[in-house]
Amino acid sequence: MIIEGKVISDSDIPLGGAQVYFVPRIEETVTSDKGEFKLSTWMSFPLTLIICHKNYESHKVTLSQTPHQLVIKLKEK
Repeated sequence: MIIEGKVISDSDIPLGGAQVYFVPRIEETVTSDKGEFKLSTWMSFPLTLIICHKNYESHKVTLSQTPHQLVIKLKEK
């Protein structure tokens, strides 16, 4: 299964360099300059996704199905 999405700031600016990973931390990736990510997993739903960026508060998302368009907003620290 592949989960794709985008990470943006609370002012809608794409955030490159954010870490995106599932719990447990087996599969992980880093967002592109456009804030986009693609993460492949063998785990089944529900999935817990953690998004971290050094200048923003971490965010946790629980997925119960494959999202059509996952957009995650992070708040500035």
